[in-house]
Amino acid sequence: MSMIKGYRSSLLVIIITVITGIFTLVASASPVSESCVYHPEAYRGINLSSLGNELETTGLLGEIHGIVPEENIFVLAVRDPDNFFDFQHFSVIPGNKQTQESLKKLGRHDQVCLQGKLIKNPSPQPHIVVKAAFIMESWDGLAGYENYQYQGNIPADLQYKNHAIFKVHFVNSEGKILVVEYKDKILPIFVKNPDLTKDLYRGDLIDISYKTQPWPGHPTHLNLTLNAENPIKFVDRLVERHGQEETLAGKLVKFPKSPQLQFDVFAIEVITENLPRYYTLVNFEDRKEFEEIREKLANIWNNNLDSITSGRNFLINPSVKIEAQGKINVISPQQANPQILLENGDKIKQLSIAKSTL
Repeated sequence: MSMIKGYRSSLLVIIITVITGIFTLVASASPVSESCVYHPEAYRGINLSSLGNELETTGLLGEIHGIVPEENIFVLAVRDPDNFFDFQHFSVIPGNKQTQESLKKLGRHDQVCLQGKLIKNPSPQPHIVVKAAFIMESWDGLAGYENYQYQGNIPADLQYKNHAIFKVHFVNSEGKILVVEYKDKILPIFVKNPDLTKDLYRGDLIDISYKTQPWPGHPTHLNLTLNAENPIKFVDRLVERHGQEETLAGKLVKFPKSPQLQFDVFAIEVITENLPRYYTLVNFEDRKEFEEIREKLANIWNNNLDSITSGRNFLINPSVKIEAQGKINVISPQQANPQILLENGDKIKQLSIAKSTL
């Protein structure tokens, strides 16, 4: 997921540190037109006071960034109209059971308007209580495929352990905000000592000594075991491979066009320590070469449509294995996915088409 509008290398920055969130969904178009008015000046600079005022009055307009209904994880993304990389994510707090069920029908990238109130919270992640929400526009990038079924079972998978290997899902605010992945589940970590986390990059694999935080129950939060000799140990640091020429192979993945992506972006899934990382396949030096790379990958994709399944926020073909040769590109701690910088389409090889064992 590595290209944004205007043919720029994207550092799609995302965060999922939330507590239980619930929207009150109202289908009527009339209240939407009356209430949900976009005032660009209120969004410039991403000032929490201005955004909070919009939230309490006309409504705060943004995009559903993350949603895991089983864990009550819902995240709203709001961006500066003049700067794609200046944004704020909000955790949504419950209203009632009825609206919780309605919220589960939302999907990633849906454009919404929320009305509610900012609340005080010890986390650096802003939290909002939402009284009402209006769906402005739905995203259908994964339409036609069955909903992704999560494999992880949290907190049961971590219940009788005191350390495990996690993938860094997001880190920000000089390490004060840390979100990790275990298997395919997202877990926020309450950080008391940012010195332990400030050097992490998204996608890093780390061995964490942890304790399960007793509250809130959903989603599960973890605390670092600060009295451990080394609460965080590096297992595999992506940034150390930046600029290195590598040949990697994995299942073919597609991030469909979305409000952040001008066109479909292809990637390969590479498994390390039983955790997947998705290396997007790009060329930022030559537009024509990049178009040919995308065309080659699209042809492979379109020739094997019968074996495609949905991932968490992408599509994947478990029957098609691709090999890609290029330089690893990791230039920001918040970079959504590592990239493989390809010289041309000849650096891509289709290795096999085999019946999926999944």
